[in-house]
This record gives sequence, C-alpha cells and structure tokens, in this order.
Amino acid sequence: MMKSTIRSLGIGFFLAGSIMAINNQFNPEKTTASISSSKSSATDQKGTVVIKKAELNTLKEEAADAKEQLAKIQTDYQNLKKEQSSKSNEKNKVTSYKLAIKKGMGTTEVSEALKEGGIIKDAAEFERYIINEDKAKYIQIGDYPLTSDMSNEEILKIITSGK
Repeated sequence: MMKSTIRSLGIGFFLAGSIMAINNQFNPEKTTASISSSKSSATDQKGTVVIKKAELNTLKEEAADAKEQLAKIQTDYQNLKKEQSSKSNEKNKVTSYKLAIKKGMGTTEVSEALKEGGIIKDAAEFERYIINEDKAKYIQIGDYPLTSDMSNEEILKIITSGK
C-alpha cells in the first residue's frame, strides 16, 4: 500500500510539472509580465532608467571634462605631428659649405669651421676623429666644397688629399 501511494504521488508531481511546462510554452507573456512587474521601481515599463538630478548633473560634468581632455589630447597630437614633420624636413636638408683651410690652422679651427658651416654637429668629436686617425699633420691648405651628408671619413679624406 505504501509503495503505490508514493508512486501515485510521484506521478502527480510529474503531471503537474508537465502541465506547467506546457502552459509556459504556449503562454509566455503571462510569465514575462509577472517577472517585469517584480523589477525595482527604478525602471518603468518602457525600459528607461530613472536617476536623480544630482547624479545626472555629475554625469554631465564628467562628460564635459572628458570632452575637454580629448580636445587637449588632439591638439597636443597635432602639434607633435607638426614638430616631427618639421624635424624630418630639417634632417633631410643637405647643407653645402666651402671650407677654406689657411696656413697655420689646426684641427680645432678646422673642426670649428665645419661646425659653423653646418657640416658636422660636434666639433670636438670630429677633432678626436682626426687625431685618432693620425691625420692632423696631413691636412692640406685650400678650399674644399663639402656637404652635410658626408661622413667624417669622407671629409677627412678630402681635406687631407688636397684635391
């Protein structure tokens, strides 16, 4: 007797669950309406969110600050691009200079003249190069056309060859 009662109760639960699942399958709007009515009072039925005026003002201020920061970043970026393009144009310019080596000029004077003419960037470095290559005594008097795209080696070869 006990066995048949439990079996009947199980069958009853199964049938009740099946009927509820079938009902939910064919009538979904009833369950959706009950879910949406249980939402918090912060939303209405159109799906909008209700916030306080203070929160709205705070969000507007944050948005304005973000716009200002974005504008500043864009301006800085454009200025940086302009600077880089002008620097690359300066690097690409080749400077010509006619170096006049006169009697009595040493490595210091020659290096300084090349720096002033825009051929080299560092006079002390070029002077060290001349001395390290042991070419200081071979510098020839004369006028030499040079350009800024020449290497230290090329410049030294020209001013020591006398051509």
